[in-house]
Amino acid sequence: MLQNKYRIYELSARSVMSYATQESGQWHFALDRAATEKCRSFSALHEQDGNALFFQIMCVLQGDDFSEPTDDRLIEGLSDVIFYMDFSGIFDRDSMRPRQLARQEKARDMFRPEGVCLDLGSGMRRYLAFERSNSMSRQSKLSFLREDVYHHVRRRIQMDMTIGDCQLSKLYAYNGLMLSSGVRLDGINIDKPHRVIVVDNPVVTTRDVPVITVEDDGTQDSTRKYHRVERRMDVPITCFDGEGLISKRYAKVVDRAFCGGTVHTSFQIRLPYIKGMVHQVNFHWILGLCGQKTITDIWGQEHNIKDVDIILTKSMFKGFGWLKDSGMTWEDYWDAFRRYRHALYITNVSKVKPETHTELNYQFLNTISIREDEFRPRDLPDGWDHSPEEDNRNWLTKQTEVAYYNFRANKDFQQKYFLKRMNRWGILPFRKNRDHLLGEILRKNPRMIGEPIYQQELDARADQILKNYALGRLIVAGDNRFLSGDLLDFISFLLEAMPKKKRNKAYYEITKSFRFAVSAFYAPGAAYSHGETCTLLRNPHIARNEELQLSFYDAKKEKMQYRHTFFHHLTDLVMVDSTMLAAERLGGADYDGDMIKTIADPILNECVRRNYEASRHAADDALSNEANIPLLMIPSAKPLIRNADDWEARFEVVRGTFSSRVGQICNAALDRSIIAYNENSDAQERKRLQEETEVLAILTGLEIDSAKSGIRPDLDEYLKEQRVERTPFLQYKNLVEESEETRRAWYEPTHQQRMKAFFEKIDWDKVDSNLERLPYLALQLGKHTPAIKSKPAKSSKLFTFAQEPDWKEHLDQEILERVSALLADYEACLSRIRTCRVEPKEKKRKSDIERILFARGQEEFWDTDELYAQLGKLPPERVEEIWAALDNSKWQFLTEEQRIQFLLTWLPEFEPLFDLFSDFRSGGYRILSDLLSDILQENEQQKKRQLHRPGDSTVFNDLMEAYLSKRNSQHYREAVSIRCRELLNEIVRPQMAVRYVEALGKRNLLWDLLLDALEPNVLEVSHAE
Repeated sequence: MLQNKYRIYELSARSVMSYATQESGQWHFALDRAATEKCRSFSALHEQDGNALFFQIMCVLQGDDFSEPTDDRLIEGLSDVIFYMDFSGIFDRDSMRPRQLARQEKARDMFRPEGVCLDLGSGMRRYLAFERSNSMSRQSKLSFLREDVYHHVRRRIQMDMTIGDCQLSKLYAYNGLMLSSGVRLDGINIDKPHRVIVVDNPVVTTRDVPVITVEDDGTQDSTRKYHRVERRMDVPITCFDGEGLISKRYAKVVDRAFCGGTVHTSFQIRLPYIKGMVHQVNFHWILGLCGQKTITDIWGQEHNIKDVDIILTKSMFKGFGWLKDSGMTWEDYWDAFRRYRHALYITNVSKVKPETHTELNYQFLNTISIREDEFRPRDLPDGWDHSPEEDNRNWLTKQTEVAYYNFRANKDFQQKYFLKRMNRWGILPFRKNRDHLLGEILRKNPRMIGEPIYQQELDARADQILKNYALGRLIVAGDNRFLSGDLLDFISFLLEAMPKKKRNKAYYEITKSFRFAVSAFYAPGAAYSHGETCTLLRNPHIARNEELQLSFYDAKKEKMQYRHTFFHHLTDLVMVDSTMLAAERLGGADYDGDMIKTIADPILNECVRRNYEASRHAADDALSNEANIPLLMIPSAKPLIRNADDWEARFEVVRGTFSSRVGQICNAALDRSIIAYNENSDAQERKRLQEETEVLAILTGLEIDSAKSGIRPDLDEYLKEQRVERTPFLQYKNLVEESEETRRAWYEPTHQQRMKAFFEKIDWDKVDSNLERLPYLALQLGKHTPAIKSKPAKSSKLFTFAQEPDWKEHLDQEILERVSALLADYEACLSRIRTCRVEPKEKKRKSDIERILFARGQEEFWDTDELYAQLGKLPPERVEEIWAALDNSKWQFLTEEQRIQFLLTWLPEFEPLFDLFSDFRSGGYRILSDLLSDILQENEQQKKRQLHRPGDSTVFNDLMEAYLSKRNSQHYREAVSIRCRELLNEIVRPQMAVRYVEALGKRNLLWDLLLDALEPNVLEVSHAE
């Protein structure tokens, strides 16, 4: 299950732009080594998981005998061949502003055939705009590939197909599948003839469905206005969209290659132009019972069932049309597959064990019709000095509060938590891992619970639960599974002619006709307690129309237990009738790996039932689609056809997807839905905002689909013109996100100060929305639930060797000194690594400069990124000289004439900037000093990031080399501790070493260095005092 990683640098497009030069109306980019390094994104790891594209590039570079290393080393071979460019903050800004327009024009010129010239470590090379995955699109990132390998790689990933005029957005999306992180599986003979076949997707139509949809303005523009329409219509359903089957025998082959075991039953796969889920089904057996010996594929070719191991549906094969248009066959596809050494990649797998609980989120909480006493009764205490389970009532936040209390104050639970973790079985053979050793030590001496290694884990879990509570992530009974159609129905679509034998005919008829109710779902092996119904939910969830409540189907009770026999092992699937509108109601989901939350909580299910009853259109089954709220229908747009070789067309597609506003739409919808679904709000206002919420839910789907369709909705009406006041909950959520993602300027209030101001400005007694009250409820829970903490015990209470008061005097002093010196080097080494690994601070004074420019009305004339880039070219020693001269001259007190003279003396090459630097209005004297200060700090950080320094001891250097040569997946502390342990073993035996480390007062290091030697030294007691 090795996931290879590659060194892939990530650059900031805005930083690269700051070095752009203009010639004949066109922007050019040529950055030397130093400039390129300054453009690396501060927060990026500059590492990417292995994928099919990286492997193909390595084959072009090193030949088709290339193989990825098996020792978990970071692969450096692509560090100067491909990089990711981060375009965030460029295309999602108003292009009416001159500075933003200039940035977008520069970004556009990066897509020209001339590309960008950079030095990533091997000299100046040219790079061309290339591909991006769906997740990269959401983050506004695009790969750039070195020109000398560009066309070779493109031919390989396009499987020698000729693709001219096409829906470019889909070409980008499907080529981007090559960038999906996954585990490559070689040696499984997936290209064996007849092993993989493609069959058509059945299409059925549901008649006369009440829907709410939108219609566009009739233009052919890539951005279109939409208006709300409510009607009844026939809805076509593509059954099993994105899913197929894998045989029982071949699933074992795949799983062994993936993880060394046979524990997974569903696999999310990637092959060239193929994506989706395959589920382990013994279709050889089932079709054999029905008397069928062959399957006909989508090209009309028959295959013996015994030869087939994977059945794909047409919706999984994204290259079907292009293969046909290129005059190629399925056999040609596999010839190219072999020629270019493609392989099966696994990007996700089923869970080994079903879940008992899952998390709601704030979007789900907002749409349900829940009363205060169901959510959290007002007479409950703000916090808990006893377990909430002692209260016999049930309320929605109860399980979350129980979990918080347990980690915070339940001593019995805290002990059991670690003992339970030691008995967890993974997919690998049982061995004494870290969790097991910690459990063993605690079981032998419960007083160990006071050690920081245990207390920090408990505190971290409690803090995370409290944070989740405030953000609406409540713990409820249920689980999270892959969505699937009814796989028995899938088998029935594979059946062809009626068999002649009576026994086969009986199985044939059962398979063709045996369907569970449209209003039901089947979750094999469900581990949660449930009633007759459960609610299915999916992210993003915006409107009440996206709730789906279905009856629980128990396959064990059906006649002959047909489904249970064939599918009981698929414990990470939730199956729905393949002809119902389940996927469409769940925000336009499909079956290619979408995860669905199955909620069994009785309170939430009762609340959703109330929504159904309030919206019934007919007196039939309350769980049918007819009885539910109208379906939100995402319309399909006529695709825009462009030439695949037209760089301007490719740029337009990327620009459209990089300005995705899904988050903004969700926030705008939430602001409206809090009022729309609050029964205390004005009825007329509720109706208006409910309709807007429904429209925004549909527009969210269109915005997500724009990556494939190329058509985007015009959202100005909702995001600019009809703004709704930001809700307290979203204000809180934004504060949390800002504290995690952004650094504050020195003059801005701290996160704690902002939080305090937020809670103080709101009268929480007057807040009647359950969702809005969550931040306050979490604050009170944290304040009023007293922590019960165990303190570290004395040595004599923990260790056998410390029973005598003079035990330290019996230690060898020479050994003690050597151990002390080693531990000092160990701690110093870790400290330096931590310092060097700290994310470099972004330019702290940049916002000050922007504020001064704004105050003077010059924010559109000067680009701070360009200012930093220009002065950043100065050698470090010259920056220090200029800064010292600036300080000595009392720059802020100089006359205008003296300022110009200073600039001519010290910065003559920057004459175009003299007017800016010498303008002292609005505190403008700080612009030059702020620029120089940040550049000085950046240079100083570079010095501090040197791992080896003069004066380091031999042992220190030995430990640092262990860090530098560590495996990629290995934590730095683990790598250094392993080497330190080896050096410690040379001084003293491990079990004896425990005494020396404890005697030196370094008990905290025992857990790093001697965890496996601790237990024999631990004093056994029956219970803690």
